[in-house]
Amino acid sequence: MRRRTRFAAGAAALAGLGLIFSGVGPASAASYVRISGEGSSWAGLAWSDFSSNAQRQGVTVDYTANGSSQGRDDFARQTNATFADSEIPFKGDASDPQDTTAVPFAYGMLPVVAGGTAFMYNLPIGGAQYSGLKLTMANIAKIFSGQVTNWDDPSIQANNPGVTLPNHTIDVVARSDGSGATAQFKLWMLRQFPADYAYLAGHTGGDPSHASSYFPVGSLSNFTAQNGSTGSSQFVANTAYSINYDEYAYASEFHLPVASIRNQAGFYVQPTPKAVAVALIAAKINTNQNDPNYLSQDLSNVYTYADPRAYPMSMYSYEIVPHAVNAVTSAAKGATLAWVSTQALCEWQRDMGPLGYSPLPMNLVLAGFNQLLGIPGIDAATKASIASTVKGVLQSGTNPCNNPTFQPGDDPSHNVLVDTAPFPAGCNAACEAPWRQAGKGVNNNGPQYGTTTVKPAQNTPQNTTTQQQNQPGTNTTGTGTGKTGRTGTSTPTGSSTSPATTTQATNAPGGTSTGGGGGGQSCDADTGVCTGGDSTTGTTTVANVQAVPMTIAASDGWTGTQWIGLVFGLLVFAALIVAPALVSAATRGGGGK
Repeated sequence: MRRRTRFAAGAAALAGLGLIFSGVGPASAASYVRISGEGSSWAGLAWSDFSSNAQRQGVTVDYTANGSSQGRDDFARQTNATFADSEIPFKGDASDPQDTTAVPFAYGMLPVVAGGTAFMYNLPIGGAQYSGLKLTMANIAKIFSGQVTNWDDPSIQANNPGVTLPNHTIDVVARSDGSGATAQFKLWMLRQFPADYAYLAGHTGGDPSHASSYFPVGSLSNFTAQNGSTGSSQFVANTAYSINYDEYAYASEFHLPVASIRNQAGFYVQPTPKAVAVALIAAKINTNQNDPNYLSQDLSNVYTYADPRAYPMSMYSYEIVPHAVNAVTSAAKGATLAWVSTQALCEWQRDMGPLGYSPLPMNLVLAGFNQLLGIPGIDAATKASIASTVKGVLQSGTNPCNNPTFQPGDDPSHNVLVDTAPFPAGCNAACEAPWRQAGKGVNNNGPQYGTTTVKPAQNTPQNTTTQQQNQPGTNTTGTGTGKTGRTGTSTPTGSSTSPATTTQATNAPGGTSTGGGGGGQSCDADTGVCTGGDSTTGTTTVANVQAVPMTIAASDGWTGTQWIGLVFGLLVFAALIVAPALVSAATRGGGGK
């Protein structure tokens, strides 16, 4: 009986050891060291989610949302930050001329999340929080340049008929820290409303010809500066009659309404994940792999994209990763960073929509892999995961990437979120038709893929090479033999059912973009868009490929939990099997004397 009991106990202990050896959690967590990153607070809630997901799998990622400018600076100076996040690059047209720190080592940029810059507000009307505010882009330019200062201004009232707006000063909230969101917002104003930007610069001591990451309030008495996305949003939540600009996710975080913005087609749109995906079809992505700004964004056409569903203030936020070991990045930290970033591009993108961001499209995920392969110390398991995903998309094999934009049978330049994006009320069948054609949802401005392989871009240190200029919109086409994909040839000219008169659209869906002919130039006062003059026409096709979504497989290695379990199992095994056997042997030996 005693022998059977000991046998059963031993079997249980061995079974426990078997469970331990079978693996619990990510197999590589124990081999991944702690890493830290800094930068964008616009993307801060996304990085908080990525960090939480990593922690659940035994990997620690410390992210400090201290603003894009500080994050870029600390990354370049090799101060704490293994990686950074920013909405603007170090160099080029979209960079901040006030940020002059050069990066003394090779690095790469990759989009890590998309989103819409929202205008959160706190507007009590009749004793209740009003949540139906509508604004044009001209309204926004006037409010945030300090020229419209009252909520009942006729220009605002005109977009909100039937609403008694209060006769109260608008408390405009700007960012006090160096912010990529500020830089892109001011770049929008500079490009679309240069006279308003010049007014702002004149009253805040800024440069009227360049956008900046900083927003000094200067002599604008109704402006308030707050630190970070959280500080800015918290201030609006606590302050009646205030309005700010920041990522849509913060509106959900602080339970704030956001203004519906009138787009190029004349419809008032919210910054939902799908509205952002629609708008970013028009983004020009730098496809020159020899440029340090490879994959950087030019949003000029996003502002004026004429799809009725598009949210015009949409953009990407970029992770900046090292391509060489440096003072704060060892090969071990590089291995962690590559694994975390691969997960962030794939599986963890599933959280982005519910948070208020927009998941990345397939072609930018593949291009992001391109940048991750250059991280020093990237391990074999992460390389294999990337290779498996690329092969699955381009060669119809398995595809271990659970990003919601990856769909079976899709081509990499297509974004399924665009297919399912709802049209706004008032957009009838004739209004929808040009945007439901075969070319819908295809981004011909970004990296194009046939049956090719992904190779790491080689960006060299800024202090050892001559910087190249951005080449947004330059397409590279794969050389594979995949089926011809979607193309489009229609150019919508605005909807007859739109709430406002629109100018001719300059961004057609699909592969063809057709501009108007020559003639005089006319400008829309609300959007700042001018039409007329010469234009060009071009057509691009992309390969049709297969993709099968799967969850990313765990890497090799053991977690701390597994090691603890192993020790515990061995102790149990020793207590139940080894110790009784020794006692029994000693007893038998004593009895034989």
